[in-house]
Amino acid sequence: MDLHQKKFSWIIENIKEGYFDVDLRGNYLNCNKALCELTGYSREELLKLTYKQITDNENQKTVFEGFSSVYKTEKPMTDLLYQFITKSNEKITAETSVYLKYDSQGNKIGFYGLVRDITKRKKEEEKFKKELEKLVDLKTKELKESEEKYSNLFHYSNDGILLHDIEGNIIDVNQRALEQFGYTRSEILKLKIMDLHPMDALEASKKAFEEIQKKGVINFEINFIKKNGEIFVAEVSSSMFYMGGEKLIKGNVRDITMRKLAEQKLKQSEERYRNLIESGPFAIVLVNKQGKISYCNPAVAKLSGYPQEELIGYEFKDLAAIYPEDVPIMLNRFQKTFKGEFLPPLEIKLYKKDGDIAWISYQSKLVKVGDESLLQIVIEDVTEKRKADVLINEEIVKLKELDQIRKDLISRVSHELKTPLVSVCGASELLLDLYLDQLNDEPKELIEMIEKGGKRLKYLVDNLVDITRIEYGKFKLKKEKTDINQLIKDCIKEMKYLIEQRELNLEYNLMDNLFLEIDKVRIEQVILNLLSNAIKNTPPNGIISINSSKIDDKVKVIIKDTGIGLTKEEMDRLFIRFGKIERFGRGLEYIDIQGTGLGLFISKEIIDLHEGQIWVESEGRDKGCTFIFKLPIN
Repeated sequence: MDLHQKKFSWIIENIKEGYFDVDLRGNYLNCNKALCELTGYSREELLKLTYKQITDNENQKTVFEGFSSVYKTEKPMTDLLYQFITKSNEKITAETSVYLKYDSQGNKIGFYGLVRDITKRKKEEEKFKKELEKLVDLKTKELKESEEKYSNLFHYSNDGILLHDIEGNIIDVNQRALEQFGYTRSEILKLKIMDLHPMDALEASKKAFEEIQKKGVINFEINFIKKNGEIFVAEVSSSMFYMGGEKLIKGNVRDITMRKLAEQKLKQSEERYRNLIESGPFAIVLVNKQGKISYCNPAVAKLSGYPQEELIGYEFKDLAAIYPEDVPIMLNRFQKTFKGEFLPPLEIKLYKKDGDIAWISYQSKLVKVGDESLLQIVIEDVTEKRKADVLINEEIVKLKELDQIRKDLISRVSHELKTPLVSVCGASELLLDLYLDQLNDEPKELIEMIEKGGKRLKYLVDNLVDITRIEYGKFKLKKEKTDINQLIKDCIKEMKYLIEQRELNLEYNLMDNLFLEIDKVRIEQVILNLLSNAIKNTPPNGIISINSSKIDDKVKVIIKDTGIGLTKEEMDRLFIRFGKIERFGRGLEYIDIQGTGLGLFISKEIIDLHEGQIWVESEGRDKGCTFIFKLPIN
């Protein structure tokens, strides 16, 4: 038995209604615990019986005709009423839902359905009907007897009252009626009741006359016309009585024109709201305090596959569409929401009628419909979103794996390159130191090229090693007390040859004795990187300025140039890994395009580890740029 069958069996066994499964002859093939309790038979006893053995002749005929109708029309019957006899010989009135059962080839092989005990309800309905009839008779009699006794109410009623005979001649009216119609007493007593209706209401008035003579008491709505020709809608309560042996009719006339206008507006509003709910994309369910579904829109049926009639009237916790493990959670939310708590949306699984599973997100809140408090549940199908989330998570895992491979590759390559580079750089430097005077121009130039290329490659490898340390959290600082201004001067001295070679002007204004606890080597790396960037991007005769100052508890260092400058988009990319900016074109020949795009990223990591800040400012292309970093003094 698969999961769906197990769930179906579990639901059938635990529902309150009796469940039956019979063949075409009415022999019981299966039943649940509730049906056994209802009939008084054990499961084994019931499976040996047919419907004929627990019903009398009259009810056998009813059951046969109902099942035959389902067989012929192939349409289910949800309101089959009949009586059956329990094992203890008690008569039970049952309301039964009957469905046709097919085999795998589509052949009709039997019936199944649900049985509900409505014995108590039927008895109460009969009792209520008799009591109501008695009450109506009593009240009608009392009304006729009290007409004369309480005639003074005639004159002080808030409704207009018209007394007329069975030919329609007006005999008497109260003051309110005179105000309603605009006539004087003498004028209105010369009229017939038909004279108070417009032409289009005469037919309705005639039918009301006929009905009052048959029933004695009627209530209806009809149009009246005033003396000035104005039409108004009235609610009329008419009753027939005898006065002095003469048959008379009394009509209470209540002007409901304003109420009808309000009702019309309300109806239009309700229709607009209903159209919005019925045609909206979201599934909407209303649940009462007992947990029963009182309404659901077509979107619910479309989402779940269950028609509205299989949902409305049932407790949501008993629905086959609800995953059993989610029921306690939903009940808890149900209780909290009815207490006025606002809860965030919840995502749960939903079993569709065709066996598929959908993921839904539902939001519930308390609403007032008339005098009843209901739980409004708005449901959104998030199945595709869940699928997308799964795919995204899978892709994230793959990206993390690829990122790890990249980290490992950079780490291995950088460390593998470092050892031979030391040999290359060291050997080229030794050749130039020992044999410079013995070398001709051509081999000397080749060795210098090797030395320069080796240094450049070593700088790249050192950056890759730093990147690896940053990504693996092994980028550590070795702090010592350092004069930051002396460190800047040392960096200027180191870059002096390159500044002169590119014909640049250097200005600096440094405060003396600014000692900080910093990693001297790393901060030097930052300063050299910023100076190198300024030199590379500033044209000949340009100006580079360096300033240091103390602001509160921080040291601020500014390196400014008059070079190519930066756009906003370029500034956004500067401090990211491999954020190298390529700029080509006429007038930009002075720019040194060498570099990997790692220097500023590493510089930012160094400043961050010192609990400082670093940023860049520029007003745009050809307006220079300013790099600023701050370091805490303590």
